[in-house]
Amino acid sequence: MGASEMAASRRQFLLATTAAAGAAVLLGRDTFARAANRDHAMAPRLRPNIGAGKSVAVIGAGIAGLTSSYYLAKAGFEVTVFEANNRYGGRSLTLRPEAEIYKKYNKERYGIGEDSYADRFQENGGPLQICRFFDDGWDRRPGTYPEELFLNAGPGRIPSFHIAVLNLARELNVEMEPFIFATRANLLQSDKFNEGQPIQLRRIKHDLRGEISDILAKLAGDGKLAPYLGTADRQSFLRMIKEFGDLKGDPEEAGRNMYYAGTNRAGYAVLPGAGRRPGKLHPHVGLEEILASRFWNEEIFHDMRSYWQTSLLQPRGGMDMLWQRLLKQRVGVDGGRRVQDLVKLGNPVTAIANVAEGSKVKVEWSGRRPGNKTFDFCISTMAPNLLAQVRNNFTVAFTEALAQVNEMAACKVGWQARYRFWETETRIYGGISWTKLPISQIWYPSDGFFNRTGTLTGAYNRGEPAAKFGELSHHERLESALQGGGKLHANFRDKVYADRGVSIAWQNMPHFAGGWADETAESQPDIYRRITNFPQGRVFLAGDFVSYMPGWMEGAVRSAHLAVEGIAGQVSISKG
Repeated sequence: MGASEMAASRRQFLLATTAAAGAAVLLGRDTFARAANRDHAMAPRLRPNIGAGKSVAVIGAGIAGLTSSYYLAKAGFEVTVFEANNRYGGRSLTLRPEAEIYKKYNKERYGIGEDSYADRFQENGGPLQICRFFDDGWDRRPGTYPEELFLNAGPGRIPSFHIAVLNLARELNVEMEPFIFATRANLLQSDKFNEGQPIQLRRIKHDLRGEISDILAKLAGDGKLAPYLGTADRQSFLRMIKEFGDLKGDPEEAGRNMYYAGTNRAGYAVLPGAGRRPGKLHPHVGLEEILASRFWNEEIFHDMRSYWQTSLLQPRGGMDMLWQRLLKQRVGVDGGRRVQDLVKLGNPVTAIANVAEGSKVKVEWSGRRPGNKTFDFCISTMAPNLLAQVRNNFTVAFTEALAQVNEMAACKVGWQARYRFWETETRIYGGISWTKLPISQIWYPSDGFFNRTGTLTGAYNRGEPAAKFGELSHHERLESALQGGGKLHANFRDKVYADRGVSIAWQNMPHFAGGWADETAESQPDIYRRITNFPQGRVFLAGDFVSYMPGWMEGAVRSAHLAVEGIAGQVSISKG
């Protein structure tokens, strides 16, 4: 074995030893037991100025990177953030109109400066896309502004139990408002159902409940459910399913005469009015039709999932408000710098190496001002696949695991509407309509009700459909979204500004590998165990991919808390 091989072997041994002892090293022997039981929803609790004289390189200026930098710099660490792109926020991208009046408004209303205003982007090899949304009904009187128009091209909502994000928003005074995930007026569409015509969600949902209750009532009436009811009172069960499915008939008759014949829960074909206008119910959709529609396979049960239930929240003015406010936070012992001052945009990291017997980290970068520097610690928030491609001296098992993480393709299309047709014509106020076509979904805004115009997420797909959608040209995506929108709303093409549409495929964006890691902890448990085997020397990871909440800002924030506390724990050990 040559000298270089011996040195490499020794480095691998040191890193492997450090990783294997990660639990003890992460926060120290006395504090690890307590920290292991923390969920990292609360902000890191660091001793004042614990980071004095220590330096940290943070790779990536997304939610995880900026959150890490904020808490580290507040605690006295010298922090440098390397961002490969020429913008902040990572995948938390809120596109705003290019017009100067909007830049002026957003600066005055939300404090968004020119250097953090996103009105354009470009995919690898794609055309430059510029957000040209504009309120054409604005009268331009002095002191007035057009209506807010923006597209959340990345994250779009915050579940109420994502308390780490909400705690951070509260700490930063980010104003919140409701996000409406689902309404019963939202639409479902499939070319294989109802001759391709959309149907309201309430009809499928409530007719399905009625049909299932009808079956249960008959089975209970014949005594066939007795073995499953146990000691439960049969009459109580019958009364319950009568209410559950809105059945006709009397439960006291043992359920034999209970049946489903439609319900006003499913809505009206003709709405009730005054005088002798009782309205007319929709004909109910039979069980065979519902099963054939396959809406039960995904769409109609979405709002039962824990992270998609009401209430959901969104920052007022756009999802980027969280990192916009992070950039402005004063940090350091004297508060003389802002988090934004720590960030070097346009500097992709090309190498990370543990040096000095694993007690330091050397980082090399290219871009605007290429160079290299040695730090005490490093936090990487890069996508795992991309981190594996950076020159490093991590353990082989760790690097191989990073490279094997499956990434989820994800795409969005954004439209500006000529008028709020979903409100005036379909009585939809927020929520999501679903189609079996490639666009998958249309999101309606949860704010700006009764305004002149508004923005729609005209497509949101993921996985294999998104991979194929992302292979289309920008114009082909817009055409697909116009056709899909037309299946849900007649003459959709004429109701939006077709020439102002934007589309984004995250798997095609520079310095990204996709929308998010594809549920690694669940789908690749061994890979997840290996990539969470950090620190690798003095290198920590942060990002939603090292959490059980991939694709959510909550995972990014909690992982940032974990990394920050891990570094603080190592400093505590070194100081004895």
